[in-house]
Amino acid sequence: GYVKERKAFGKPIAQFEGVSFPIAEAATYIDAARWMSYRALWLADHGRPYTKEAAMAKWWGPKLAVETIHQCLLLHGHYGYTDELPFEQRLRDVIGLEIGDGTAEVMKLIVARELMGRETLPY
Repeated sequence: GYVKERKAFGKPIAQFEGVSFPIAEAATYIDAARWMSYRALWLADHGRPYTKEAAMAKWWGPKLAVETIHQCLLLHGHYGYTDELPFEQRLRDVIGLEIGDGTAEVMKLIVARELMGRETLPY
């Protein structure tokens, strides 16, 4: 893609750690978020408690998506902020996920309650 084709100082920008490391981090986090979601789904499918895991996936997935899209914008420079690329629309779409299905704060409260007990953190 773009980072292998775009050149700076005579070489593809993918060869710079400032470009390749954020891509490696994003790929790692995305894989972890995917497996977190799979775990919550597996627990639900097998009739086991899954409240904590579902809440974790619901707040962390959209947060991670926003960070990843923002990194894509940065890697594409000023071109990333144009409407010629899909990033600005995807960013708006994902920000809607952060609030549309329960805010991150509510999801974190659910996780904390599941970890420490409802008597410790009542609503």
